[in-house]
Amino acid sequence: MRFYQIKKGNHYASMSIFEKIGAIGWNVKTLSMRFVFRKECWWATPRNQDDYDQNKLAGIGFGTNHHNNSVRLTWVPDFDNQGMIKVYGYTYDEKKQDPKFAMTFVKSVHVQETVNGRIESRDGGYFITVADVTVKMDNVNNDPGLCFRLFPYFGGNNTAPNDMVIELEMNT
Repeated sequence: MRFYQIKKGNHYASMSIFEKIGAIGWNVKTLSMRFVFRKECWWATPRNQDDYDQNKLAGIGFGTNHHNNSVRLTWVPDFDNQGMIKVYGYTYDEKKQDPKFAMTFVKSVHVQETVNGRIESRDGGYFITVADVTVKMDNVNNDPGLCFRLFPYFGGNNTAPNDMVIELEMNT
């Protein structure tokens, strides 16, 4: 698995420019992944309400703008349960009425736990799987052919409260 580090005070994970701009193909409908949230991804007390914003783990962007059409796994610490991370399915869909995004809780996982995840676009929906739980989210868009990977990003509004490491492997 590849280690993605988000330094304290930043939003973006460190990676090469080639990795950031790399398209994953044409008409990709499935993204499988394995991931581990390292212990630094959980912290004890929210700094403010924005610490409940969704942090991005991984996903697929369709077309040229992920804020118009994308699906991904997102996460936020479960501040009530030490060492637990809440994982969500999260979509942007320009064809929906406001809000253009939607999120659905999938499952809580432990830090340091290796977790399998999967995103699949089919039958008018996105099927999001984390470990043994699958949820379906609406997809009213015809996903364009060009697809690209979406990588770890911290926030929402807040930046990372400390250096964070996420282990991640993505396969199409």
